[in-house]
Amino acid sequence: MKAWQWIVTVVLVAAGLYFLVFHMDPLPANHEAIGLGTFHLAHDVIGIVLFATAVLIVWRARRVAPTTQPA
Repeated sequence: MKAWQWIVTVVLVAAGLYFLVFHMDPLPANHEAIGLGTFHLAHDVIGIVLFATAVLIVWRARRVAPTTQPA
């Protein structure tokens, strides 16, 4: 994998973890703590999409055969 693919993958996984895990009660700055209610479905969907995008990037990067330089 190229360096930019690793960076994008790490950022997508971190953002996905934030939306799926760290944005819920009992952690600070969650919906309940700031008065926005308990509707987390949108965050779950966004987190899953971010994870799926990261998996797609890794999967496609591993499927592409490395190009060889002519000697």
